[in-house]
Amino acid sequence: MKIIHTTLLAVAALLLVAACSRLTEEKLQKIHNGMTTAEVKAILGDPTKTESSGVLGITGTTYTYHSGSSDVKITFLNDKVMATEGEFK
Repeated sequence: MKIIHTTLLAVAALLLVAACSRLTEEKLQKIHNGMTTAEVKAILGDPTKTESSGVLGITGTTYTYHSGSSDVKITFLNDKVMATEGEFK
């Protein structure tokens, strides 16, 4: 009985994580050049990884979103989307 209970908990946890994933093809299509980091986060949630650098008052930031086999990178220049790469699989 304990094994069944543990298995059910594990399955429920996996379903909850999958349901909470915000990286979908539909949401990716809403991302366009000129959007701010806040606007992107409102649609996709917090990125899996963030990298930033700056020089002479210009800031570059890359958000990486990973979900399953999908990897998407969104590049910002001075807090505005400049490019997206990758796809939802």
